[in-house]
Amino acid sequence: MGDLRVFYVYELVENGEIKERVFPESDLEQYLNSEKVLFLIRKDIRRLFIWKGAKSPVKKRFISTRIAQDIQQDLMKNPQYHRCKIVSVDQGDEIQEFLDIFNLESMEVEERLIEMKYIRNSEIKKSKKEKKYPKEREYRINEHLTLKLVRGETVIFIDDKPFHQCKYLLLNLSQKDFTKFDNIDSIDEAFEVYSTMEKSHEKEKDLIDPETEFIGHCSNLEAWYEYDYDLRILHSSLSIPLLKKMAFLGDKKAIIKLKESIAARIASGNYNTIIFYLNEKYLELFTNEELEVIFEEWLERNTDFSPMEKRRLWYPLLKELIERDISKARWIIKEEITSCLDAENYETFRYLLTNDFLQLLNLEELEEIYDLIPQQDKVALKKIENLILKATLEKRRISKE
Repeated sequence: MGDLRVFYVYELVENGEIKERVFPESDLEQYLNSEKVLFLIRKDIRRLFIWKGAKSPVKKRFISTRIAQDIQQDLMKNPQYHRCKIVSVDQGDEIQEFLDIFNLESMEVEERLIEMKYIRNSEIKKSKKEKKYPKEREYRINEHLTLKLVRGETVIFIDDKPFHQCKYLLLNLSQKDFTKFDNIDSIDEAFEVYSTMEKSHEKEKDLIDPETEFIGHCSNLEAWYEYDYDLRILHSSLSIPLLKKMAFLGDKKAIIKLKESIAARIASGNYNTIIFYLNEKYLELFTNEELEVIFEEWLERNTDFSPMEKRRLWYPLLKELIERDISKARWIIKEEITSCLDAENYETFRYLLTNDFLQLLNLEELEEIYDLIPQQDKVALKKIENLILKATLEKRRISKE
């Protein structure tokens, strides 16, 4: 392709390779054989046409786009060539641009190979026999919670909005497996045991029909509600988010149960669980007094966290508690900042500064921190000066009220 021609022709042959065919552009029409696949290049207008004869083999047509892309990349290796746009052209259904460029007329096709009828994925889906679904059903648990059987799937609705699709209902157990579950107290524990067994319930979706499964889900949700949202009845991956939604809708029973569950899990000291509750705004359910009681032990002992745990859990938690007017938390963050400066741990101090933790302090605390900052740290000094000014103005405003 090193010459100055603007018109090139390549033919896709039986072995999947291409061979160049050299002839004048004016002779193109006689080379457009219905059994061929040709690549026609016009570099002056940056076009690479894939011409597909009506009787060309399926294999050739199938690989023609990939071959065209290879030709396109090969052309681009030479700086004098621009990227050619690839355009597909079917014999008998030619686009007008193709006909105009090569001064041709659309070719009448009298015979096509049966195999040449291409079916797109979207057409395949439409052509398949429509799947028959059971009749839609609905079961209301309470004023907020409803289950519906929709297209063979059980879906939970809260205030008429879809909330969660129930994945599966039953554990696939034989009678000999029952003894392994004698000491199980909750669904969560049951699944932990079940996951160690050689079962494949998730894959065996035809164990029960959709209507029977719907009835089972309704029974489980109703029992969960009637037993005051007993967390042992449903898996926590469903019960906790469901309780949160119900609680924020004002369901008093859900609020009480969710608070009990969160308080118990926080008491267990599982950091990841607490991070989850913090990030997902579960702590908004609690009053300031309740939060102070829940985290009292944490605040009193000022737990010794690793640097990573401080950034992922401790600092965000303190920030949440300070914003809820828990003074002990503000004192701890002030002491943390002071310790960083005394120990010349400027990396942690910079983290607290850039993440707006100093904005949580009052005027007296800011003035105390200001005196500890190295004079060469102009950025930190300037930022705290602004915070001190803001706090001073706020204090004056309050005193005038």
